[in-house]
Amino acid sequence: MTVRTDSARAGLRVIDGGREPGTPPTMSLQLPPPPEMGPAELAAEMAELYALSLVRDLPFSVMQDPHCRIWIDGATHFTLHELLCELRSLSWFDEQALPAPGPVETVFCSRTVCGEADHRRGLRRNGDGQLTLRTLFRGVVGHNGEALRLSAFHHTDRDGELELEPSEPPASDAPMSRWLDWIERFSGAALALPGQGEEIMPGLATPRELVARVQQSHPCRIYYNAVLRLLARGVKFDPGLHAAGESAPVSAQNILSLMAETADRAFGAAMRAHGRANRLSRPGVFAARLTALLQQDDPMAGEPSLLRACAEELSGKAPNLLHWIDRMNRAFGRDAGKVPMLLLPPLKSSVPLHRADYAAQAVIAGALSTLLKALFDTRRHARLRMVGSDGSGVDIGTEADRLAADIALARSVAGGYFQAENYLDLRLGEALACHVLRERLEMLGQSASLGFTDFNGAPVSIAVNPSGQGQGHATFHRDGRHAPWPMEALRASTHLAVV
Repeated sequence: MTVRTDSARAGLRVIDGGREPGTPPTMSLQLPPPPEMGPAELAAEMAELYALSLVRDLPFSVMQDPHCRIWIDGATHFTLHELLCELRSLSWFDEQALPAPGPVETVFCSRTVCGEADHRRGLRRNGDGQLTLRTLFRGVVGHNGEALRLSAFHHTDRDGELELEPSEPPASDAPMSRWLDWIERFSGAALALPGQGEEIMPGLATPRELVARVQQSHPCRIYYNAVLRLLARGVKFDPGLHAAGESAPVSAQNILSLMAETADRAFGAAMRAHGRANRLSRPGVFAARLTALLQQDDPMAGEPSLLRACAEELSGKAPNLLHWIDRMNRAFGRDAGKVPMLLLPPLKSSVPLHRADYAAQAVIAGALSTLLKALFDTRRHARLRMVGSDGSGVDIGTEADRLAADIALARSVAGGYFQAENYLDLRLGEALACHVLRERLEMLGQSASLGFTDFNGAPVSIAVNPSGQGQGHATFHRDGRHAPWPMEALRASTHLAVV
């Protein structure tokens, strides 16, 4: 509204509005568009989902053994090395096989589309530019340790065994007992005090078991269990939070309140992205269209150029992989006659409780893993000593990255999401967590800083300096340099400040 003041000169008015002192800033997060995949990347994404479906029941402990043999039926078998060779033969994983850039609809290389696609491909290869068994199962996180294993946080993912009751979280200054009660009722997570109920949970031996755990639990449960374990063991906060004084400007309740707010916003962002008209079709739809395409007398007539090129790439460069998928489908009773059946093999033993929860899991995982890395001390010498663990302890930052990668991997093993979507959803969650941290730290109005490693493996820091009137100004840094806030919605024109 506008008001006339006594001191205003003739013809001038003061516009009353804007953010009042003491109120949080409005988060301006721009949802990224769905990943744009050319034929080479789409073929590689489908091949990777096919490969993951073939090893669903293979123990993680043998995933790096190239001589490990997988049997589909009494007559069909292959080794992990043979599976890897099929994937390596695809243009997307072979730099030399990519043709020169051309029109977007015919080019196999993504360089004409966006540099982010090339980065997605880079995460799938090792330092020598090759796809390996470790990078295949590592997922879309650039820094999650050298060993191929699941996050140690799975071992402490306790279930409170109460019927979940969605409700509003307590206030950030509410007693810890209220927070513990709400967390157990909301997500199923439960606090295990030192020496009381700290048993190690049964390990997840195979990808199928990982999928079942992820789909049947609340998206936040494992993160609340992890944070409760960290708090119970007295793990220190990031040292930058102590910059303003001897005590950190956050409490255990503040951490839990941050998690609740971030998870709620992550769910909302995921649902907005999931409801867009330009969203990708599900992998199962692409697999069905590939199957129908190859059943036609003239298989390449009348189909979009993207799907035709994808079919040509798969049938020409990974024929054994398609044969194995066909044999597995026939073992499940899916018979298409003489043409190959290229549907994604069903995972009948595990069904998500609700599709919306499954759609949001990667965004929530990206956001809460980022909070874990940012708020707790993840420096090299800081380790959480887990019950039953050997050696010096657990690297919180690495385990948080592994946990996010595990949840993303589970979505792909189940055949529901492309790895390119996992890549984008994790980084959407990461960006959202950074914006929530920005809001909370600016409200403190005092100097503070946080540092962590992002999902691309780059060092990131958030620094806040007082700016007067009890407020602060936060800046974002990547690789030691000032950088724009991730996925920030920017105006095309300047803001109106004074009239």
